[in-house]
Amino acid sequence: MTLYTIQPLEIGRRMADSSLFLYLTDPGVEIEIAYRLWVLRSSKEVIVVDTGPPLEEARRRHITRVREVDQALAEAGVAADEVRTVLLTHLHWDHAANAAKFPNATFFAQKREIDFFGSELREHPSIDRFFSHHEYLRRLIDQGRIRAVDAEPEVAPGILAIRVGGHTPGSQMFAIDTSDGLGVITGDVVPLHRNYVANIPSGIVVDVFDAVAALDRVRALRPTAVYTGHDIEPVLRPDGGAVRSGSTKEEVR
Repeated sequence: MTLYTIQPLEIGRRMADSSLFLYLTDPGVEIEIAYRLWVLRSSKEVIVVDTGPPLEEARRRHITRVREVDQALAEAGVAADEVRTVLLTHLHWDHAANAAKFPNATFFAQKREIDFFGSELREHPSIDRFFSHHEYLRRLIDQGRIRAVDAEPEVAPGILAIRVGGHTPGSQMFAIDTSDGLGVITGDVVPLHRNYVANIPSGIVVDVFDAVAALDRVRALRPTAVYTGHDIEPVLRPDGGAVRSGSTKEEVR
C-alpha cells in the first residue's frame, strides 16, 4: 500500500466577500482567505496538487503576502522543474494557470473540465472572470501535457480522483491514503471549513445541486483530514479538530 504525507504550501492571502465562498451567506462581510497548493510525498515520488496562482495575476487580483510557487516549493525541499505529476482540482486561474512553473510535469484534469474550458459557455464574462492564461493552457491541452481523466480513476497508487462538479463542471477532489487515514483535498468544492461544518455549498458554482451533493460525498468518505481550498487553516479534522472561518456550534448539522 502506498502512503503519502500531505504538506500545504501557502502562497498568499487576501480579503474577500463571504458570499463568494459561502453560498448566499453574509454578503458584504469580508473574510480572509488563503491561496495554496499541496505537496504529496510517498517513498517513491513527489506529486503536486494544483499550481497556485501566477505572481503577476495574484498581484493584479490584490493578493497580499504573495510569493513565487517555485520559491515556496524550494523551501519545502522540492525543485519545481523536477516535479513530474501535477493533479489539478479544476482550471481556475489560482489552481491551474501557474503551470509554467512546472516545465517537466504532466498535468491531470477531468475530461469534463477540459471540455468546458474550450467551450463557448466558459467564455461568458461572468464565468470567464475566474480563468486566466487561456492561450497557454489551451496549448498545454493541445500538446497533451494536460491529460484528461474521466470520473473516478486511481491517478497514482493510493490517490483516487473523484469528479464532483458543482464549482466548475469538472471539479475533482483527491482522496489520498496516509498513515493517519484518508486525507481529502477538496479544491474549491469545499473552499472553507465552514462549508463542511455548516453544510453550505461554495458561493461560486455552475450547479448548486452538484455543489451540495459534493459536500455529502466528502462526508461519505469518512476522511480523517479534509484539506479545504481557501481556509486560512489548511486542514480540518472532522473528528473534532478546530474549525475556523466564523463557523459556530449552532451551525453544525
